[in-house]
Amino acid sequence: MKFLRAFDWRLLLIFFLVAGIVHLVMTFLAVNDTRASAYTRLARSYPKNKMTIADTIAPRQQPLPFLAPDARYAFCPFETRNGTMRVKALLPDLGWTIGVYAPDGTNLYFAAASADRETTIDLSIISSEDRFQGLPPTAAVNIDPQQTIAAAKGLIVVRAPDKGEPYRADELVVLSKAACKLDGA
Repeated sequence: MKFLRAFDWRLLLIFFLVAGIVHLVMTFLAVNDTRASAYTRLARSYPKNKMTIADTIAPRQQPLPFLAPDARYAFCPFETRNGTMRVKALLPDLGWTIGVYAPDGTNLYFAAASADRETTIDLSIISSEDRFQGLPPTAAVNIDPQQTIAAAKGLIVVRAPDKGEPYRADELVVLSKAACKLDGA
């Protein structure tokens, strides 16, 4: 009992306060640590500005953790510093998707195939410094239906469901038609 009266409770309170501050600071620093991010890992493994079909997902043979083994993937790490990135893909059936992600994992664009028809993707990715400022008043009304997003660099992911051996060759043919390249390259 004498120990409890002699104990300085302010030191315990200061300890918990400092531990809470350290915990908050480390949490915010961990969120901004992109050294082992998906973008960093894939940018080292795959050629820049070129769509590459990944090997079949198997245990201990994954470009990223938690990728579904019942799907095939194509990745394209890109940079728009030297021009506009053109992305073309065909999403023929349910389960096919395409996503464009910033290096920090932010989703910039996502599309999924429709059940009723094939979905054709024709996307332009421009440098974030080249954002569209609006049409001049004298511009013609011919608007290109393709979509444009702004990003300096990032990752394009095309996902195709793996329906099994009888369909695999057809799926790989469609997946191999997915492309990303710089205009003029």
